[in-house]
Amino acid sequence: MKIKTSRTRKKLLYALIGSSLFWHAPLISQAAEQTEEPAATVEAPSAGQQEFSLEGVEVTSNRIKDNSLDRGYVAKHSSFGTKTDTPLSETAQSISVITREQLDARGVTDLFDALGYTPGISDVAYQRDSRYFTTNIRGFAISNTTYTDGLNMLTTGWASPNTDLYSFDRIEILRGPASILYGAANPGGLINQVSKRPTSTELQEIQLQAGNSNQLSAAVDIGGPARKDGKLLFRLTGRTTGEDLYVNSSSSKQYFIAPALTWRPNENTSLTLLTHFQKDDVKGNYEYTRKVYLPGHPLYGFSDKLFIGDSNYDHYTRDASQIGYLLEHRFNDTWSMTQTARHLDLSYRFKTTDAVELAADGRTLTRSGRYGTGDFAADAIDTHFQANWSAGAVAHVTLLGLDFRHSDYKYRWGRGSLPSLDLLSPNYGQTITLSSFSQMTNATTRQTGWYVQDQMKFGDRWTALAGGRYDQYKSDSLNLKNGLHTRLNQDAFTGRLGLVYDAGGGVMPYISYNESFQAQSGTDRIGNSFNPTTGRQYELGIQYQPANSNARFTAAIFDLRKQNVLVTDPVDDTFSIQTGEVTSKGLELEANIAAFKGTNLTTSYTLLNNKVTKDTDPNRIGLRTEGVPRHSASIWLDTTSPTEEKKQGWSFGAGLRYIGSRYDYDNLHKVGGVWLTDALVRYDTGNWRYSLNIHNVFDKHYTIGDFASSDYYYTVDEGRTIQLTATCRW
Repeated sequence: MKIKTSRTRKKLLYALIGSSLFWHAPLISQAAEQTEEPAATVEAPSAGQQEFSLEGVEVTSNRIKDNSLDRGYVAKHSSFGTKTDTPLSETAQSISVITREQLDARGVTDLFDALGYTPGISDVAYQRDSRYFTTNIRGFAISNTTYTDGLNMLTTGWASPNTDLYSFDRIEILRGPASILYGAANPGGLINQVSKRPTSTELQEIQLQAGNSNQLSAAVDIGGPARKDGKLLFRLTGRTTGEDLYVNSSSSKQYFIAPALTWRPNENTSLTLLTHFQKDDVKGNYEYTRKVYLPGHPLYGFSDKLFIGDSNYDHYTRDASQIGYLLEHRFNDTWSMTQTARHLDLSYRFKTTDAVELAADGRTLTRSGRYGTGDFAADAIDTHFQANWSAGAVAHVTLLGLDFRHSDYKYRWGRGSLPSLDLLSPNYGQTITLSSFSQMTNATTRQTGWYVQDQMKFGDRWTALAGGRYDQYKSDSLNLKNGLHTRLNQDAFTGRLGLVYDAGGGVMPYISYNESFQAQSGTDRIGNSFNPTTGRQYELGIQYQPANSNARFTAAIFDLRKQNVLVTDPVDDTFSIQTGEVTSKGLELEANIAAFKGTNLTTSYTLLNNKVTKDTDPNRIGLRTEGVPRHSASIWLDTTSPTEEKKQGWSFGAGLRYIGSRYDYDNLHKVGGVWLTDALVRYDTGNWRYSLNIHNVFDKHYTIGDFASSDYYYTVDEGRTIQLTATCRW
């Protein structure tokens, strides 16, 4: 059956194609010049897919899909690596997906634990903080920089939402540079959290949880069609949780609610509204981890649980409100558009106490206090147009996009002396008078990026990818104390290349090249502004997805280099120059297998060689990157849940993680490796599921951050945690 494409429809298409956003594309320009050609013809479409020929060009397009992601233990698709609905097996870059089923099985409640079984990840360089998240990907620090639904809010420091993990459906980790799609970004990779969205099937869930450290939480997750015709869907997710932190008189509470609504007026259009409101309230010391004080520290010899602050002073609060949308529209069988946007309002207030010096009497501690406020507002929007077309034997998925981010940050910060504390007989409740803020800053940041990407499929075997991007990054920081502006105006070109070969039987080897950049503030001794730091990576990998099974295996080797790194100027050591380089080379292995002989399996191994390769100080060349283990490995195994028909029975799980030895910044201290064990016991009966999760079963207290050389302490894992969770779904 042939279907004629009307001249009116063609004129509308050409008007769209001829707009200023698209004029660079050669194919579009050619099509616009051929308006006198005969009408296009269309072959009869298969279910869910339509094909037609436009001026001799073969085109394939898919309908707008359900907001629900591919479900189950093993994910097969992700748009995070390409911004298109591309199978993971056809993506020429390392991507791990931690599904909701995996998160639930391991009893995960925060990002630290969520990433514990993922290759290339290390969270043993810093203390674990209840206010924000920090980790390493391929040896490069990720601090407060996570993406939500593909958008980054340019958050910084304490102005980070640290969203409750229960509000997400999955966690996606893209390893390696990715500025082609996401602008300024860490060269090690990106972490994307995918929000729970309305679904076309009804769901109801309530969850109650209790654990050690007086941890208590209650959560609800409900949704489904709001109208019988299925054009309006809703979802409401919320959670409240509280727990005691390690130091005495310290606790954390968190509350969030996330309403969502999807409207589908027709099969070509979908609009999803996503909102999230969260409040954090931390009293006392904000750290999850404990400190081991070393000789030279004022608190050496005292309990690490001792609270040196004051309950009327030490406090951190944060209020974050987010509202955004995901708009998808298919114009015709060739062109579609996706637009994602989010607005964030965040405010925080904090006061915290630091130890300064212990008096000669061995009990009187002089203290200082830090205090600050911050008000942060940010907008992010990404719009990309996708064309599915083909010319001859080559099928294309072409992406033309523009993203924009803007933030305003007003922060005030100060430090002052506090009354001394008697450590043997703590005299809490003293009058504390704060001095005026020593730093008052208003800062704005703006980033605009234009990008193009083309995925080309040659026959049934080869898939190639090429893309490029141009970014403009601007920031302006106004010091309200002296009226001085610090401005940054940088631009960057980044690109990517990739090639995937279908060797048959589910085996897909690939090779890729990717670039990234990060803005770099400051000037050299001559007064010249610094250039952005850059990341460049070559990666060779292979993916294997056996037919008729729910499994995915990946292996990758890579050479990743961060360049234009600041190092000491040999002429004047009070300044820096950009001749430094840090290199990361490694091997990553990962396997995810679902329902194989009644078991699910997740396993990974990482061999990582991170070191300084260029520096003006010859003694630093060859040093290993701080806190990055050379070897790390993990394996998690759990038995599958009872079937829908049976709905009753026991299941079990166990995990083993190895974190290898690592060094401090100057490679003066080496921390030994550690083996950690996790466990799960689960019972299903009717609509209820009862889960007992134990993290770090044998209560190993291992070093996370090594600050012995500078501040005379280690940060140490909090040890064993136990969680009992009752979940009802109906």
